[in-house]
Amino acid sequence: MTPLLCICVPTYNRAGDLTKLLACLDGELGERGDVIVQISDNASPDGTADLLTEAVTTRPWLRAHRQDENLGAVRNLQWLIEHAPAAEYLWLFGDDDLIVPGALASIVETLKAERPTWLFLPHHWIDDAQNVVGGSPVPAEVQRFAGAGELFRAYDHWLTFLSASILRADALRAAGRAVVSDNAYIPLLWYFRAGLEGPCCVAAHACVLGGQEISWRAQQHIFLTLHFTALYDDGLRAGVTAQEFGAALDGLYRRDYDLLHHWRRIDPEALAALVERFPQSEGLRGYLWTIAFEQGRRDVLGVLTGAARAMGADQRARALVAAGEEAFAAGDALQAARHFDAAAQLAPTLVEAWNDLAVALHHLGHADALRAVESALFVAPDDADAKSNHAAILQAA
Repeated sequence: MTPLLCICVPTYNRAGDLTKLLACLDGELGERGDVIVQISDNASPDGTADLLTEAVTTRPWLRAHRQDENLGAVRNLQWLIEHAPAAEYLWLFGDDDLIVPGALASIVETLKAERPTWLFLPHHWIDDAQNVVGGSPVPAEVQRFAGAGELFRAYDHWLTFLSASILRADALRAAGRAVVSDNAYIPLLWYFRAGLEGPCCVAAHACVLGGQEISWRAQQHIFLTLHFTALYDDGLRAGVTAQEFGAALDGLYRRDYDLLHHWRRIDPEALAALVERFPQSEGLRGYLWTIAFEQGRRDVLGVLTGAARAMGADQRARALVAAGEEAFAAGDALQAARHFDAAAQLAPTLVEAWNDLAVALHHLGHADALRAVESALFVAPDDADAKSNHAAILQAA
């Protein structure tokens, strides 16, 4: 009988991590015969070959292959997809990740009950001491989606984690053959294409423990910026609109992480082009403003103005300025400052917001008054109010 699931593990030079994973699999598989494992060693120079030679002799569920040369990470994954033993489902799984104890049994039951094309697995991140240090959202029950587009809109960047997806084998093989890209997140492009027609679902509990090792750390600033935003053109456009993708970008750029330090290493013109393309992302707009201010790039301010106008943020900002001025006139400088600050964040090229914020903060004796008026002058160097406020704040300092 064809096994239900094949766990496909690419590995390179991580014999220590692989030892831990094999111990984890020993506990999860036990005597069950509906799950098998295929490991592809990418010509590791450490002790991986000897480890696997011994491991297959005592584990009937394990298959191991050693590449003649290092194919690179993507080609090793492609080899696994094409050469995995026959199974209904394939689970690409990182060699430094682990299965949550007891989770495999429930995963198998979910596959049998739901018969999804794409099963997404909520996950935790763990540190070297095996402590949980974060992770994806975890639903209270199995969630069902008609296709990959709906799943992406719900889980956005969490879907990039290699080990968190199980796909129907035939759909994944077809996608692997069809999708050609140099995007670092190409597994997501495979998963997305495979799951376009659905059904897709999300498991009801955390199933994977993700390791902290990052083999691509030196290129992290490129992958988490240009590669992630390129996912739309590279394949996600088949299931989500540009507007939906733009809004989903804040899952990575605003909600969970502060990636400003990575965007600082990217050409501001590239970031400006993305803000123009995806104005829905408040995170990208905020990064562009901060970098423009830091680097004196007034040439990109027009993009920010256009993006705020396209999203109606300029109108909301003007309403906040009006509310702030009303609060200030009533003697509530603190509430006024909050309104002005919110307006400046929404529409950073609105000089009135920065001017009023500077006045309110100066009234409160706050040191950030100078930065606020400098922001006003950056937006409009010849603005009379900004010049007057700047002089007054400097004189009082």
